[in-house]
Amino acid sequence: MKIAVIGLGLIGASLAKSLAGRAEITGIDRDLDVVGMAMRDGVISRGGDDPSLARGCDMAVIALPVGSIVDAAGSLLPHLDPDTPLTDTGSTKARIAREIESLWPCFVGSHPIAGKEKSGYCASQPDLFAGRPCIITPGLHTPQGCIHRFRQLWESCGSHVTIMDPVQHDRLMAVISHMPHLLSFASMGLAGDLHIHRGLLGAGFKDFTRIAASDPVMWRDIFLDNSGHVLKLLDDYVRELGLIRKLIEGRDAAGLEERLRTYSNIRRNLYEDNQ
Repeated sequence: MKIAVIGLGLIGASLAKSLAGRAEITGIDRDLDVVGMAMRDGVISRGGDDPSLARGCDMAVIALPVGSIVDAAGSLLPHLDPDTPLTDTGSTKARIAREIESLWPCFVGSHPIAGKEKSGYCASQPDLFAGRPCIITPGLHTPQGCIHRFRQLWESCGSHVTIMDPVQHDRLMAVISHMPHLLSFASMGLAGDLHIHRGLLGAGFKDFTRIAASDPVMWRDIFLDNSGHVLKLLDDYVRELGLIRKLIEGRDAAGLEERLRTYSNIRRNLYEDNQ
């Protein structure tokens, strides 16, 4: 099996490492220093920055920030055989699926939910996908064979695969991923001078703000690409904060406790089977 991986960052390089010994990986990345590291580490068998290196591969995976995926596909497609399965690993799916499907019938989106706050090749690891979910987002006309190939790929890396409509995916990710990251980022706007008290920072602050160390370029693209859902959630969040503000301003202890208890119960019910 010959697989072209475009983008040797956290996700792309982790995929290549996970497939070590089971596939011949061609790594394509504009950073030739990263390509060199991957070659020296034996993560890829060949590599460079030229999309034509993907010629002759059995499948291709674009593992780039969502704002770059469609352009990368446009550069890659002339070098693929017409029936070569193609996927991406972006955290948004609807626009990407719509635009690439119009160019390539053998495309199906993928979203391995396995990111972390550290990014880049040096943060990659072969077991990144083990036990983690991966969402595959086929379109109405995606060939079943293409879906099957990528289900097999992600399952071979240890992922639990779910099939989902691209629009439904983006709506869900806005709630469970994009909004939490945005709030964590925004909280850092109030923490500019906390370094002088860093010895006093507790686990709650550390846990809440961990994901604010994530790659700004990747998350810039995600927020803009899924802006419709994110903006609606921002409005909802402002309304929820306004409600809490009124309870605190009015010294409504019973109302505040009831609201907090509602939040607490929702959180417990989400994870009660895992605790």
